[in-house]
Amino acid sequence: MTGRQVLFGVDVVDLARVTRAVDYGGTTYLRHVNARDEPCLHEDPCLAAAASVGIKECLVKALGGRPPGFSWHDFVATGAQAPDWVGSLLAAAVPELESTTDIPLTHRCAYALRGASGRAARARFDGAGTEDDVRAGRSPVAAARWGWRGDLVIAIAVLTTIAEGEPR
Repeated sequence: MTGRQVLFGVDVVDLARVTRAVDYGGTTYLRHVNARDEPCLHEDPCLAAAASVGIKECLVKALGGRPPGFSWHDFVATGAQAPDWVGSLLAAAVPELESTTDIPLTHRCAYALRGASGRAARARFDGAGTEDDVRAGRSPVAAARWGWRGDLVIAIAVLTTIAEGEPR
């Protein structure tokens, strides 16, 4: 790889629609959207679910679509900080989105990719996405920023790979 390969996605979510889904499906819906080991993005469960859906849709867009075998659990918020250079990429993209939407994107989260989406990300970056890529130590990672105003949740995410031993 001669330069850093980076993919972006942006999404807008209707909070009222997600609130109806949470009201209707309860914990079943929340388990469908988030993996058991995934930290909650906000103390309000409806807002947390809307942010999670928005960020994961950003990542689907960055991948170019949902790969065969896709699951919402392929994208897992880690609770960790993204590497500084990934955060810088987001920081550069955020002002235009904030000025266009008039919604501050103040919340941040890093994501790990696994399953079908992790394989699709490796294939997108490396052209193969084989188990050799995994053994070579390249792992897909993502970072996102999001915010809301009223019933609109806006999210932006960046997807890239990190080599083994590279600062996370």
